[in-house]
Amino acid sequence: MTKTLRVMDVERFATKDGPGIRTTVFLKGCPLHCPWCANPESQSAATLLWFSDKCTACGGCLTACEQGARSGRPGEKPRLDRAKCIACGACAAVCPAGALQISGIERTPASLLEEVLRDADYYETSGGGVTVSGGEPLTQPEALAEFLSLCKQHGLHTAAETCGAFTPAALETCAPWLDLFLFDLKSADSARLAEVTGADLARVTANLRRAVELGREVVVRVPVIPGFNHDEAGMKGIFALALDCGAKRLDLLPYHTLGKNKYAALGRDYPLGDAPMLTKGEVEPWRQLACSMGLDARVGG
Repeated sequence: MTKTLRVMDVERFATKDGPGIRTTVFLKGCPLHCPWCANPESQSAATLLWFSDKCTACGGCLTACEQGARSGRPGEKPRLDRAKCIACGACAAVCPAGALQISGIERTPASLLEEVLRDADYYETSGGGVTVSGGEPLTQPEALAEFLSLCKQHGLHTAAETCGAFTPAALETCAPWLDLFLFDLKSADSARLAEVTGADLARVTANLRRAVELGREVVVRVPVIPGFNHDEAGMKGIFALALDCGAKRLDLLPYHTLGKNKYAALGRDYPLGDAPMLTKGEVEPWRQLACSMGLDARVGG
């Protein structure tokens, strides 16, 4: 049976998901529920996003939906009943403005490889490659390993953006085909981490240590979040834990709201409300602190 990956999006010419020019493959599925998540559609299976500001009120979705989830009058923006929606994609297929989008399409590893190889020349000239992200990409380990192995057969540099919330078996399955882990470390407070994100700190750190032991390049990434870890005690704890796990490089990622519009598109309130984005300058003291503790730290990634 052919393995497939449930894919959320494929972004070409990405420059912040590893070295060089990259193609980033975003996969569905994440066991966490971080309030600042920029890809909340990744937390479930197939999902319909409804960007009402893009709607031209053409009425095409009203007749396309066989579930009765779309209703309204022609010439007016329709309503969406999410209780009836099964995310079949019929409405998105006829929407000329892209106001309706399905997140979660089954793709074979071979078809993904074909797509990423379109930019092979750019990877070669820039030192780039392919990054898998999400969601949590290692929640689909067998199909992911097949895709990554195909990438390596074609000489592509491979990286994974991960929250660390995966099984040890998933790591052993995928690590042989990965050159780089971009590994989130959000807090050193296990109770606080579990309460806010649902993550098990013991599992995250065990996976981080193992990735380092396997000899893969590892960059710890710390999302700096107001009201969560944006304080000296929180940062010191994270830096000490990263060092204890064997990490040497660390990126500090200032809080941003670039995914905020997706919550409205999913019919959800944004958990962090109007919390302002952080500037690089506001995060710079933590970079200096990390460097003073022996880490090779930078702001941004």
